[in-house]
Amino acid sequence: MINWIGVIQDTLMITSFVIIMMLLIEFINAATSGGLIKLLNKNSYIQIIAGTILGIIPGCVGTFAVVSLYSQRLLSFGALVATMIATSGDEAYFMLAVMPKEALILFVILAVLAILAGVLTDNIFKNKDFIGNNTAIVVHHHDHDCDTDNHRILSFKNISFDRYRIYMVSIIFVIILLTFTGWIGHSHSDSLIFNISSTESSETHDHHEDCEHTHLHHEGECSHEHNSFENIHDHENGAHSHHGEGDIIKIIIISCSVVLLFIILFSDEHFVKEHLWEHIIKKHLPKIFLWIIVTLIVIGFILNITDLESWISKNFYIALLIAVLIGFIPQSGPHLIFVVLFVQGTIPFSILLANSIVQDGHGALPLLAESRKSFFVMKGISAVLGLIVGLIGLLIGF
Repeated sequence: MINWIGVIQDTLMITSFVIIMMLLIEFINAATSGGLIKLLNKNSYIQIIAGTILGIIPGCVGTFAVVSLYSQRLLSFGALVATMIATSGDEAYFMLAVMPKEALILFVILAVLAILAGVLTDNIFKNKDFIGNNTAIVVHHHDHDCDTDNHRILSFKNISFDRYRIYMVSIIFVIILLTFTGWIGHSHSDSLIFNISSTESSETHDHHEDCEHTHLHHEGECSHEHNSFENIHDHENGAHSHHGEGDIIKIIIISCSVVLLFIILFSDEHFVKEHLWEHIIKKHLPKIFLWIIVTLIVIGFILNITDLESWISKNFYIALLIAVLIGFIPQSGPHLIFVVLFVQGTIPFSILLANSIVQDGHGALPLLAESRKSFFVMKGISAVLGLIVGLIGLLIGF
């Protein structure tokens, strides 16, 4: 049976972590007035590096900015490709929440691959124009609202009790309360997404004991079950163990929540309403919550009605192809399944890496609307790179 309490706890924890990070990044983006963009110039190498850095930023802010700049011919196609390879979309928040160490390693690898792919792309498509007559689009214009300048975003004079500020403060207080009560930042030892079904583990252990007690002569079968049990035991206590991260997550969520309370209380009303409430809470929070809980429930059912771990462990190459194909979906959410399967120890790192190379969350949605040719060429490059890297990884056991 599905551990429903674990599903709810994981959903609350991950959604809270994601929303808090998105709110902080929204503030930084507005407070700097797009300062990172000033680093860009006509040097394509700097554009590629800048695009990679913007792509690494979790969420859609960096990719939306790059798509806007590319559509206005302010960035090269190679810089666009580098950005989309480097980004993990909203899944980056998810990975930072549930597997911070592995997530950082993944981001570094993606950054290196992004820069190499960007340079190669610019050299191959140096004289190609995929944009056509479309020269400009506006993406998240409020993120760069000129009316919200540096010295006006935070001020003690801004404090008030308008309804949007009250809404935001209430949400943050609820998150803090859930964290203190253990619903957020709990131990993941019994959680759906961090462990193979306890029933499966028990059955495997019981079968292993049966082999010992009945002295079966099928030594190969017993050996296989013994190795299977050891693998599960290693999973629970080895590289993918997350038992000690509950307190770390609590500390991060509470400390960031305190910072957010300060930002919410002393930011101008326009920023609180348009940026934090309208853009993050109303548009992103419901979608993130639904994607996470639906994904966890679906995976829970799959793990209960099928031997998914065994099937994928014997079909890694098919799983790699599926990971690349799903990467074409320009939306955050479907890719969560590969993060969850990796955290469970069901798929190797190379398949998660391949999917991360191809997918870009919903950052490429405006590109698809503005220049479909650019979108499909970019996705084609990412898919080829994802397949190559994934195949190499599988061959070397990575």
